[in-house]
Amino acid sequence: MRTLLAPPTPRSVSWTRHDPPLGPAARTRLARAVLWPLAIGSLLHIAVRSSVGTASDLTILWRGGASLAAGGPLYDSRLEFIYPPLAGWLLAPLGLLPFQDAVVVVVLGGLAAAVAAVVLLLRLVGIRAGSPVLPAVLLLLAESRPLIGLLAQGNIDTVLLLAEAGVIALLLARRDLPAGALLGAVCAVKPTLAPVVLALLVLGRGRALLAAAVTAVALTAVGLLTVPDRSVFFTGVLPLLANGNRDRLAPYNRSLHGAAIELGWPVALDVGLRLAAFGLACWVAWRRRDGAMAPLEVVPLLMLGTLLASSFSWANYSIYLLPLLVTVGRRDSLVRSWPAWAGVYMFATTNAWHLKEVEVLTDTLLRLLPLWGWLLLLVSCAVAAHRPPPDDGDGEPTAVSVRPGWSRSR
Repeated sequence: MRTLLAPPTPRSVSWTRHDPPLGPAARTRLARAVLWPLAIGSLLHIAVRSSVGTASDLTILWRGGASLAAGGPLYDSRLEFIYPPLAGWLLAPLGLLPFQDAVVVVVLGGLAAAVAAVVLLLRLVGIRAGSPVLPAVLLLLAESRPLIGLLAQGNIDTVLLLAEAGVIALLLARRDLPAGALLGAVCAVKPTLAPVVLALLVLGRGRALLAAAVTAVALTAVGLLTVPDRSVFFTGVLPLLANGNRDRLAPYNRSLHGAAIELGWPVALDVGLRLAAFGLACWVAWRRRDGAMAPLEVVPLLMLGTLLASSFSWANYSIYLLPLLVTVGRRDSLVRSWPAWAGVYMFATTNAWHLKEVEVLTDTLLRLLPLWGWLLLLVSCAVAAHRPPPDDGDGEPTAVSVRPGWSRSR
């Protein structure tokens, strides 16, 4: 009787439908579906906002190109135009356009160059365009300080980023003569990539070095012979750059020299720190010179050392470090550590950390945040370079390989 009257045992009832976990292909499709709209929206936003902006850098370039196209001098009396003479002829067609049209051309061209550079650099480390990594990187880049600043100012450095990626790709493919010729041509227009010449020395690429030197000298000579006020480049522009640019730009200098001026460091300390930073970058580059992917690391490492040691460095020049950052997926990468990416945050963030309401010293230190980021990244790379290479689990060092199509036998 007790058994008959006992309540029935409750049966477990599931009210939640458990879907099977997504497979790798489904996760990839989902990531692409989420990331591409975010990346495209961010890129469109930055393109529209920059196209209707003031484009302060382009104002100077446009004015110089317009003057040269009209038969006038390239360099103005205040020496605002500080590019080599050949750059004037490349900018002359922009000077024939209304200024706002020139802004749109430069912004869209610069954005396209940045996207192309990302695609190429990711391809060099084995990540194809169909991977969700591409929109993720584009999204981060579109929200970064360097790209936003360069496009807003109408600067051409994103085109130079594509040239840097092109030189690296050619070096990886063992096409030294085209790599050197491309580098020389770029340096004749704007010598921001001049540290890459030192990278060719570290990598032992003598043919590329010779090609770069011949191309740069030849094209610079063409510019000098065809610009009416060529002497100003030697008597005004070069001394100005050697002294750290114009005094009114000192608050925007993010190099160690800029920090020395802002913080009142002694000259000896300034020089010592600059030499130490550049020397450390050279040491790390030398340690990594023999790997199959060495150009991807050596080139941006020497750019990083130059940013620190130069008499003047813009924070937006951080964009030239992108080739080093895309190597993070490799087991032997120099940037597989949280301090490295803390440094990346410091020089890439758009967050305004400096506050005028705080004391002067604190505000100055916060404004120099990109400099501290460069230093942290360099130190992190030095620590990683000092460690032995990772092994594959059986005690053997990890093999470093290059994907077929981007390498040739030595």
